[in-house]
Amino acid sequence: MLRPIAVIVSAILLSRPDLPREEAERFAKVVQEEAKQRDFDPLTAVAIVHNESGWHPDVVSPNGEDYGLGQIRARFIGACRGDDDPVNNPSAECQAEKKSLLDAETNLRTMARIISDNRKLCFEKVKSAALPRWLAAYQGLNFPKQNRWCAPREKTWQVIRYREWLVREVVGPKSGRTHKPSAPAEKPSPSKPPASGRPPVSKAPSAKPSSPAKPPAKAKPPARAKPPAKAKPPAKVKPPATKKRAQKG
Repeated sequence: MLRPIAVIVSAILLSRPDLPREEAERFAKVVQEEAKQRDFDPLTAVAIVHNESGWHPDVVSPNGEDYGLGQIRARFIGACRGDDDPVNNPSAECQAEKKSLLDAETNLRTMARIISDNRKLCFEKVKSAALPRWLAAYQGLNFPKQNRWCAPREKTWQVIRYREWLVREVVGPKSGRTHKPSAPAEKPSPSKPPASGRPPVSKAPSAKPSSPAKPPAKAKPPARAKPPAKAKPPAKVKPPATKKRAQKG
């Protein structure tokens, strides 16, 4: 994916604001060139370096294994591959290899090559070269003894979330994602170790809307009172019978 130099520079300076702009531009040109040649998003490379070294070219991991911007594991590179103990007893050639990995441009180009190699590996092993897969492989999340390859973990999703944040900041919110969305983007600190465990659910399920209140039942009209029964007229009182007078004879 092609990104303008200005966009890549802005992303690098968001990761390390105190980096001289001239250095950021020099790094951005290498990232753009390698990303175009190997067909990956430069902002993904920026996010990887942010998580690995915070854009400090001279970083070496505490265990002496990983070197430079992309924290390349030296024992798998060049002359170090043939050493019995490349960490504690490296050959002169391996020492020179390690020194070269502390050169920013050499490290970025090596990182790009490793990205390409891991995309091919993941497609071969799990039939997918999607970002979470090859990024997991880059992070060393392959377990040959368990036949588990390219298995994303929390530190994988941490880089992806940071990349999504970068895209929104330097490109815009309408830029599309290249993978299944994960948790809401956040800006992780490169010095903070990633939390272990499964990646968070991408979106919290929205609460079910409360069902609208039922309209109150219509009140039944009051029953009409029956009209009072008409009073029956009083029975006519028969006049008392009069006694007939006896007729005189």
